[in-house]
Amino acid sequence: MLIDYTMLRTLFNLRVSHDTPNPLWDAFIEGLRPSDTPEAWTYNFYLQRMDAKPTAPDDRQFFGCFSYVYPWRNTRKLRLHFENRETSEHGTLSKARMTVRKSELSAMFRHIQANHPDVETVRGGSWLYNIPAYLRLFPPDYVKTAKPVGYETTFWALWGQFIARKGSIQQPTASQFLDCLNKQKSVEGCLQCFPYQVLRPECSVEIFYDFYSL
Repeated sequence: MLIDYTMLRTLFNLRVSHDTPNPLWDAFIEGLRPSDTPEAWTYNFYLQRMDAKPTAPDDRQFFGCFSYVYPWRNTRKLRLHFENRETSEHGTLSKARMTVRKSELSAMFRHIQANHPDVETVRGGSWLYNIPAYLRLFPPDYVKTAKPVGYETTFWALWGQFIARKGSIQQPTASQFLDCLNKQKSVEGCLQCFPYQVLRPECSVEIFYDFYSL
């Protein structure tokens, strides 16, 4: 269940699956089962993993809050990523920062246009595509393609909705989620407790070039 419905293996930086065992994951489970304080055990294990994890440079190039991966899974698709890197006192997606966010995207797609002329499509995937303040940054023809893909429980694309600015927990959203979980008797019921599911838009890269007048 923890492999399928949490992102703990990502947080622990462990390569593990039902078909790929990992002794460190086994050690985590063995300590978790008898623990009277599973939250504390999990958090301490996370801290140990962070201490042991070598510092690796992030090879992604950021354009403000945005970055991308290309090629995406050996295709001509480009995967768009967002990370809250706002340093001002304004909200990251506030109207006051809308021009800045759009300029970051414009700069990124100008870079993509110059350095990856073979890109065909742009793909996203996040709970953020439920938020009007996020959608207004993108071409309408991209936004309207967004389709629900359910609750991808092993990725930040879903769990990010509980993270507030500067890494704190988003309240009262998290409390409402936990209260809802306590009332459920099935996995499907638990999944329905997420305020937002992941939406996945995808369109031609030319739509982005036109939208940002590149």
